[in-house]
Amino acid sequence: MKLLLSVLMMALMSSAQAERLVVAGSAVTEILYALGAGDRIVAVDSTSLWPNAATELPSIGYVRALSAEGVLALKPDNVLLSDDAGPPVVVDALTRAVKTSRIEPFSDPGVLPERVRQLSMLVGLRDEGERLAAQLATQLAELRRRSDSDSRSVLVILAAGNRGMMVAGRDTAAQSMLDWIGLRNTAAALSGYKPFSREAMLALQPDVLVVAETEPGSFDLQAHPVLASTPAGRSGRVLVADATWLLGMGPRLPEVLQAMRRTAEQSEAR
Repeated sequence: MKLLLSVLMMALMSSAQAERLVVAGSAVTEILYALGAGDRIVAVDSTSLWPNAATELPSIGYVRALSAEGVLALKPDNVLLSDDAGPPVVVDALTRAVKTSRIEPFSDPGVLPERVRQLSMLVGLRDEGERLAAQLATQLAELRRRSDSDSRSVLVILAAGNRGMMVAGRDTAAQSMLDWIGLRNTAAALSGYKPFSREAMLALQPDVLVVAETEPGSFDLQAHPVLASTPAGRSGRVLVADATWLLGMGPRLPEVLQAMRRTAEQSEAR
């Protein structure tokens, strides 16, 4: 009986490892590559910009504006979608036509190891998933242990080039990340990502600026005198990086939290 179960398990894993995967969601894509499943991915959405190999694959468009016809034309065996993939009518169509898996939200650093395990089971890489999940759990726990409540305030900005800027309030990935490393979100009175006036930004007087660019290279601090005049701008406590790295909640999350923490710690040397 044990031999039969072992044979069946090996057959199921072999089948999963032969699947053609279509993926929507940057964190999902990054985890699959980290698990070693990159060679099975045949297409990704436009937010999947890392690793570089992902950018060389066919694109199925923006994660929230997918086309069922475009995805099905790739003849996938499994479609793996982040929780924000859509629109709903497309997700419903895909679910009826092909094996489709929705990944639960990456809502907090603490859930990342479980999301890794979830994905590893879906693609038949359970052992790899356990190793990666354990590694991430250790790194995240160490970051949290070293973090005490901090009076330094952080303003997280989502910069979308010509489309303007928004600040991250509570109920966002940014808020949960700051909570994890013990820093204070100066825009916590807001909910979600909100447009903010220059006057309001100036009134907040953040000690640290974290800028997540949706268009890499589009943010220039000197082009925003109000931000440059804050304590963060004057002392250079500014972290500017690609939004999919900063807010993606993927396997690079520990290094993101470390970078945010290092930027904040510069406030000690005024």
